[in-house]
Amino acid sequence: MRLFLEKKSPHQIEFGLIYGVIALIMLGVAWWPPILSLAPGCVFKRLIGLPCPTCGSTRSLVHLSHGDILSALSMNPLVTLAMIFAVMYFFYSLITLVFDLPRFSCILTDREKSLARAMFIMLLLAQWAYLTMKH
Repeated sequence: MRLFLEKKSPHQIEFGLIYGVIALIMLGVAWWPPILSLAPGCVFKRLIGLPCPTCGSTRSLVHLSHGDILSALSMNPLVTLAMIFAVMYFFYSLITLVFDLPRFSCILTDREKSLARAMFIMLLLAQWAYLTMKH
């Protein structure tokens, strides 16, 4: 992995701002109390009887939007961590954009990309095991 600082080019897409705004909108919607009544139930859980890897995501967002990080983590750890990271990345991107600061970038080799994919799949399977045991 090669890590370096670089200035943003004028036509570079600000993914941190895009993902961060989406995360903030999701947290804002989850903060609204009637959201749980609008959320559909898990079809996978209804059919199979076991939770899917994303079960608890809505409740996790509701807890996170109210500042209860531990409850959010217990509902769905990966969604909670992804939302926290997206919001932090949003503010990092906003600061680097407003103050025209260089940003951290990294280049991964093909082997490192494959390892990252495998690690993500392992995390997803570990979360699914956690949710199944919690069920």
